[in-house]
Amino acid sequence: MQAGLNRLINERTHMVAAIAHDLRTPLARLSFRLDGLQPPLRDKALADIDEMKAMIPAALDFIQNDRHRGERAPLDLRLLVESVVDNATDVGADAELLPGPEITLDGDPLALRRAVMNLLENALKYGKRARLQLQRDGEDGVLWIDDDGPGIAPTQREQLLLPFVRGESSRNRDTGGIGLGLSVAHSIVLAHGGDLRLDNRARGGLRVTVRLPCMPERR
Repeated sequence: MQAGLNRLINERTHMVAAIAHDLRTPLARLSFRLDGLQPPLRDKALADIDEMKAMIPAALDFIQNDRHRGERAPLDLRLLVESVVDNATDVGADAELLPGPEITLDGDPLALRRAVMNLLENALKYGKRARLQLQRDGEDGVLWIDDDGPGIAPTQREQLLLPFVRGESSRNRDTGGIGLGLSVAHSIVLAHGGDLRLDNRARGGLRVTVRLPCMPERR
C-alpha cells in the first residue's frame, strides 16, 4: 500500500512539473504581446502574469516538501524559535520572543523551523511587528504569535490554512504572496500531531496558536 501511495505521489509531482514547464512558454508569449497595451492596463496585466509565474515554482516546492519529511529527534522548541526570531531581528524586523519555559518535543527540526519562519514572516508582512511566547499546557507546548495587522474575517479562519488561499489584505501588491505560507506551516504542525488556529485579538491584530505534543518534563 505504501509503495502504491509513493508511486501516486511521484506521478502527481511529475505531472505538475510537466504542466509548470509547459505554462512558461505561453506566459512568455503573453507578456510579449502585452507590450502594445497602454498603462495602467498593461502594468496590471503584467503584474498578474508575474504572479502566475511565481505560483509555478511555489506549487512544485509545496508538493516536494510535502513528500520529504526529515528524521525526528528530541529538540528544544524554545531554542528553535529563538533562533528564527534572532535571524529576523538581525535584518531589522520588529520581532520579540517573550520569556517562557523550555519545551522539548520529538520533531523534525528543519520542518518545524520552516513552519515557525512562515508564521513569523506572515505576522511581519501584515502586522509589521510580531510578539512570540511559549507556554506549557499539560502535555502540550503552545506557541503564540501575535501581530498588529488588520486581522481576518471569521469566515476565513479555515480557508486561509488551505493552499493558494489568501486574505483580502494580500490582494494589495505591496504585501502580495500566493497563499502558501500558512498552509505549509499548518501541514507541518499536523504532521507532528499538533494543531494550528487563527484568532483575532481583542485589541486588534491576529494571533496564531500552535499546539504541539511535547515530551515529559524532566524531574
